[in-house]
Amino acid sequence: MESNKEIRNDELKIAMITLKLDDSKENEDYFKSELRKAYFLIPAVNDNKENEFTFMLLSDQNSNNYFQAYTDLDEYNKWSSSNESKNFVLTFDELANIVISSEEEVKGLTINPFSENIILNKEYLREIFNIGKIFIDEKDTCPIKIKNSIKKILKENDKVNKGYLFQIKKNNIPGYLLIIDSNSKNKNKLHEEIGKKIVDSIKEINIDIISSKDNLAKEIIKDKKELYKKD
Repeated sequence: MESNKEIRNDELKIAMITLKLDDSKENEDYFKSELRKAYFLIPAVNDNKENEFTFMLLSDQNSNNYFQAYTDLDEYNKWSSSNESKNFVLTFDELANIVISSEEEVKGLTINPFSENIILNKEYLREIFNIGKIFIDEKDTCPIKIKNSIKKILKENDKVNKGYLFQIKKNNIPGYLLIIDSNSKNKNKLHEEIGKKIVDSIKEINIDIISSKDNLAKEIIKDKKELYKKD
């Protein structure tokens, strides 16, 4: 959206300065946390087409191109106070998604390039972007041994009607998502019981269990074949 209000990211600026002074893990975690909450001013120019704008890049001395983002209007004006450009407001997720999916010639993002100049490459942005998100692997590469073990556990529980198993990445960590259709009145207790049996049976497995009644689950299992179905 086009900026029509004052944008400030005071906590993020503190985190950036702190990180520049001491790049400890604690300071980096603080920076990541503030980064994900931030709104940025992004300069863009009109391409002589109605309502179409191009975000502007900066190049370093090695001709590497970066998207530029500013935490506030004071920082933005260090680049340009010209009326030829407009500044748009993007969340971190919106901005990261644009940078990650950009052409190979674009190396990443620079935040406040004329002061703190924090440079984030695409891999680092992808890592932060993925925090808290679940990505499902559409390819069915789950080992047969794991499938059979989970299927056996579901079959032993008469409250389970169906079970769907998916390989996922959560916070960049590989794991599994089990979606259960059941007639249990206490689904949380059922999920805990099944989860404990799975972990006891398959050592060092990361698995999340949710009900097929959840809105997220409904979308995931649409047109998908179940791992287990009660006879």
